[in-house]
Amino acid sequence: MQKRFRLFAIISIGFFLVMLAFFPSRYMAAVSDGLLLFVMSVLPAMLPFFFFSRLLTSLDVASSLADYTKKPLQKLFGAPDIGGYIFVMSMLSGYPIGAKLVADCCENGIVSKEEAKRLLAFTSTSGPLFVLGTVGSNMLGNYKAGLVILFTHYLGAVINGIIFRSKTPAPSAKAFTLTKYDNILSDAINGSIASVLAVGGYIAIFNMLIVLFKDIKLIGFVSETLSGLGIPYLLCEGMVTGVIEITRGSYLLAASGESLKAIVPLLSAIISFGGLSVTVQSLSFLSGCGIKARYYFVTKLSQCVVTFALATVVSLLVF
Repeated sequence: MQKRFRLFAIISIGFFLVMLAFFPSRYMAAVSDGLLLFVMSVLPAMLPFFFFSRLLTSLDVASSLADYTKKPLQKLFGAPDIGGYIFVMSMLSGYPIGAKLVADCCENGIVSKEEAKRLLAFTSTSGPLFVLGTVGSNMLGNYKAGLVILFTHYLGAVINGIIFRSKTPAPSAKAFTLTKYDNILSDAINGSIASVLAVGGYIAIFNMLIVLFKDIKLIGFVSETLSGLGIPYLLCEGMVTGVIEITRGSYLLAASGESLKAIVPLLSAIISFGGLSVTVQSLSFLSGCGIKARYYFVTKLSQCVVTFALATVVSLLVF
């Protein structure tokens, strides 16, 4: 299995390099567009959240919040106390802060690998700025639709955490205290810059991949196949693109011209899944925790299905 995957990876990378060699200007432009999107929209919003969340984690502020959240967390998820802090920070700032904080806590010895896996089931979420602002107001032009997406997205995360809960209660979070407080600021800024630059790299590369997949008609082929099931083609194209990168996929769904009853559940689903771009970003942070990509993928797929069901019901009632 590993040999086949390695062979597939080598052939795919070789093909990508050939395409880059023959059409350099097109794919350089795609990378530039991705970097422009990162610099103009992502970097200003994400860097402060990365910095302050890392700073708060290093200062063990999470322990104070854990006192207020440990009882519901234990009952609902069987998760460690620090999960409340991570969940709140993820809801406020969005992808991939949740995975980053889980990784920080795991690497600092605050939670074990098994506890980190429980936390991932409900702490990997998008933020209100993207859902309400970008998707609801800008793309859909309907703030109420954004609220429906946000509500079902967070409720889906909670239900997903219950699905993956452990019957064995997790112990209280272990405190982590730095002894050299003069290093906290420099560690936080250096770590934050490295992390946010990695996110920018992923955005640029996946933006290029979307253009490449369109050029070889892969997105069109999959969309045509799905449309054979009776789903409008534009919705299929938005879903397929959203599986790769949620921002562009959300834009295509919003611009499809279909009713909100059809669009909102699909938007909720792809936002909860996060797209392959967010998945790779999250896994890059979690690599030091020993959590397998398969487990993360299964939890996000489950959250996607749960959220789609919730959003379908709510959309039928609201729109």
